[in-house]
Amino acid sequence: MIRYALVPETFKLVYGSYQQFHPTMIDDMSKTISLCTARGMNAAFQLLVCKDTPWALNVGTVPHLSQKGALSTLRVAAPAGVSLHIEDMHVCDDGYFRADALLEDEVTEQTANYTRAIFCEVEIPADAPVGKQTITLSLFERAMFEDEVKVGEVTAEIEVFSVVMHAPAENKFHLDLWQHLSNIARKHEVKLWSDAHFAVLEPYVKSLAELGQKAVTLVVTEAPWGGQSCFREYRMAANLFEYSIVPLSKTKEGELVADFGPMQRYIDLCAKYGIKDEISLYGLMNVWCVEEEGFGRLAAEDPDALHVRYLDEADGAYKYLRTEEELETYIRLLADYFKKTQQIDRVRVAADEPADVQKYRASMERLLQVEPTFRCKAAINHSEFIEEFGEEISDFVPYSGHLFTHLALLQKYRDTMPGKRFLWYVCCAPHWPNTFLKSDLCETLFIGAFTSWARMQGFLRWNYTVWNDDPRKDIRYGDFAAGDTNFVYPSPSGKPLLTLRYKALKKAIQLYELLEKVRALKGDEVADNLIFTVLKNTETDKYYTDGHWLGDVVSLKWEDYEGMLREILHILAEKD
Repeated sequence: MIRYALVPETFKLVYGSYQQFHPTMIDDMSKTISLCTARGMNAAFQLLVCKDTPWALNVGTVPHLSQKGALSTLRVAAPAGVSLHIEDMHVCDDGYFRADALLEDEVTEQTANYTRAIFCEVEIPADAPVGKQTITLSLFERAMFEDEVKVGEVTAEIEVFSVVMHAPAENKFHLDLWQHLSNIARKHEVKLWSDAHFAVLEPYVKSLAELGQKAVTLVVTEAPWGGQSCFREYRMAANLFEYSIVPLSKTKEGELVADFGPMQRYIDLCAKYGIKDEISLYGLMNVWCVEEEGFGRLAAEDPDALHVRYLDEADGAYKYLRTEEELETYIRLLADYFKKTQQIDRVRVAADEPADVQKYRASMERLLQVEPTFRCKAAINHSEFIEEFGEEISDFVPYSGHLFTHLALLQKYRDTMPGKRFLWYVCCAPHWPNTFLKSDLCETLFIGAFTSWARMQGFLRWNYTVWNDDPRKDIRYGDFAAGDTNFVYPSPSGKPLLTLRYKALKKAIQLYELLEKVRALKGDEVADNLIFTVLKNTETDKYYTDGHWLGDVVSLKWEDYEGMLREILHILAEKD
């Protein structure tokens, strides 16, 4: 018996001892779905398929024969302009398996009664006809060299509005997903900063650009996060050290010489795909210092714990800068390069969660004494840093827990600090809303709506490609929730495997962009009333203190987000 049905893009297939998806659930699901979208904004849904005997699923055109014998093969055929990706299942913190990665492989083999989900995405060009269109997917079955027989079909009705979604590079939403370039090199087994490395980096950069990424991440000292203390993790091995993109040498005469070629090559690669608003430098401020593990200061007078490696041409040995004077010289080399290349206005010297006010001030004073034109950025999980450093910090990025608790205060700071950028972020906390593997995909959609309602300018996440040693097998790592460390996975082809969470984030940002269009056209009240479709409680300071749970605050119903989108498109289409 073959079972199949359509479900929304926010559905997440789950298997586990106490949360088992049973194929009979498909019997109560629909074989049709109705969607709405703008031109230039793809529409997506999922197809669930199951068979009561061992079987193979084929979403492409490859001729497949099984090593296991005469398996029945179900093939899903889609019209041009529709992409199909089998969703991979990943073990989560609770031992359940959840769908996430969108596989490149067109075929997978399954045991009897094991349901698979297929992510179906319909390309809607910017010049697509306005009105309703019907997409039909056909299911064919065969075994061995039998002729295929059509065994079913499903349909998606898509209403295309006249509204045109602009290109991601034109987004107002300031997206800052950190790039961990050393980890990408390790997973694809290429030499750091080599031609092969940059060849691998390109599809990752392109995938970021398709989200509307604005910031270039550059690590300019050695291991500024101390490898996320991966040397203390024995359950799931992970090499998480990030290395400087600026090779440094010292001549026989004692002069420090920096090679900015790799750094500029990456900046240019990002610019090629429209990522050019910001250049974030990591490793110059708030370096994570773990002295007992060897990550302490090398220069006694260093207010931070910078580790700067160089090649000593006098004896051919690699060494580290060990005086404050040499560290300041290196910082000055960076500043001079960015000024000479007229990029200094885009540079932000970033700090990740500074916790000690005095230490951070000392580090900032050293930086600005060397180069007063540097601007500072900080991901802040201590809200007092905003008031303390209101003049010095150009880009404030409060942690969501502090944003929710101190929203009115942060909005006051924002309103009284013109010219500064205010983003927000989630990381290993809070439990909700978040973008973990276990998180409901509606929580990710909520990011766009909340950012608009809170009048923030964008969103930051540290986790685009922070993988353990075998992320395709198991993405769990240490105390981090599964999925906290990555939005995409490495593939053998050298490209990132996108995920359901990636697709949801893209949709969230598009919702933000459309809401801002409504805000500009109809005013704040109209835009906010649309957001209240999915924002259930505006008392953000009580989210974690008044017994609220996720569903009291964030809508977890796809229908609510789809309804909000439809109302947005109606409003904007009236203008057209």
